Amino acid sequence: MIIPINLHSMKGLFKKYKTILIEFIINILSFSLLIVAQQIIALPIISRFYDTDHFGKIIIAFGISNIITSMFGFSIGSARLLDQKVYNNIYLKMLKSSSVLVVLISFFIYNYLFAGSYIDSFVYAIICVLGSIRYFFLSEYRVIDAHNWVFKQNFYYFLGILIGFLLFYFQKNWVMVFLIAEIVSVSFSYLYLHKNNFFKLFKDNSKLKLTNTTHLIINNGASYSLMYYDRFVIYPILGAANVSLYYSAAVSSKIGGLIINPLSNFILGKLAHKKDESNTRSIKIVILGSIFGTMFYFVLSVITTPILVSILYPNFLSKIEGVFVPICLGAAIMGGVNILKPLIMKYMGAKYYNKLFLVYGIILIIMSILLCIKYSLLGVAIANTISSGVLYIWLLISLYKYSIAKKTN
Repeated sequence: MIIPINLHSMKGLFKKYKTILIEFIINILSFSLLIVAQQIIALPIISRFYDTDHFGKIIIAFGISNIITSMFGFSIGSARLLDQKVYNNIYLKMLKSSSVLVVLISFFIYNYLFAGSYIDSFVYAIICVLGSIRYFFLSEYRVIDAHNWVFKQNFYYFLGILIGFLLFYFQKNWVMVFLIAEIVSVSFSYLYLHKNNFFKLFKDNSKLKLTNTTHLIINNGASYSLMYYDRFVIYPILGAANVSLYYSAAVSSKIGGLIINPLSNFILGKLAHKKDESNTRSIKIVILGSIFGTMFYFVLSVITTPILVSILYPNFLSKIEGVFVPICLGAAIMGGVNILKPLIMKYMGAKYYNKLFLVYGIILIIMSILLCIKYSLLGVAIANTISSGVLYIWLLISLYKYSIAKKTN
């Protein structure tokens, strides 16, 4: 039986979703550029100049900087997408006050990891503050749908990484690479936003419920902490050298995860512009997207991981081949979780998602510690896969029940 193809209908469907598709592709390219700068260029080159133990500490410091910036700049910016008062002055005040906290936290953390490096600790603190501001600026591009500037901001970051390596080859100081990247990226974004009177738009002095901001800070802090959980489990049990090994094994899956994580914010931004409160069609599309995305992500990462490790970290390859598959499966499942996450937050609330995520976190941490002690790096990978699977199935069931309830109302 031949099914007739309605070309007019297909053209109409393509035209309808053309803009969203183009914006989605721009976001993929944008965060791919950011990940290439950090994971493909910066960290592998830096690893050539340090032993595995010292590089393991660098990986921990780098992960902590991502946690800190996502907890504050990213969370405060994302709250603007959930609330109606996107230009409330409270957002700017929170950004300023949190910047002071970021400096203090990051300074002491770096000084703890690399004892006595006070100047580098201060540079690291500046990197974290600028990263927080960069993420906050990103929220404005979501609000005004200026997706080309998401790409530009990450392009300037990429350019900053390249400039930073010119200094690195003279000073051999890894923090200078990321400092230059943040300065270049934030400076260009600041000039653009200042030119468009971005800061003058914050005239709303009315009261603002901070529920969304609080829950996003908790969620992003927990989410990014658990994204880098392996470092915090492996470091005290197996040492910094094994942090380097596990990181290199997870390089392909981590790259995909770091692209999908910000893309969940893209979906959240699109949902924020919808006036209807229960779009069951959007829910079905995103659920299907998460399922196919998870499958594609897994297959792609399993294929690319050995290739990337052999190119980026050739000295580690023989020591980590046995953990590739469970690492890639766990990361792929979490990719699906991050696609579903904005739906849960939009229609069921950030608080509800945090409850589910708390259970996931408890399972992950307990299993990781127990299995790491018994099975070393393989145990950490298995714990990640099992706990991610529990969370993903739970989200699917929650969304299914929600859509059924809305249909019956």
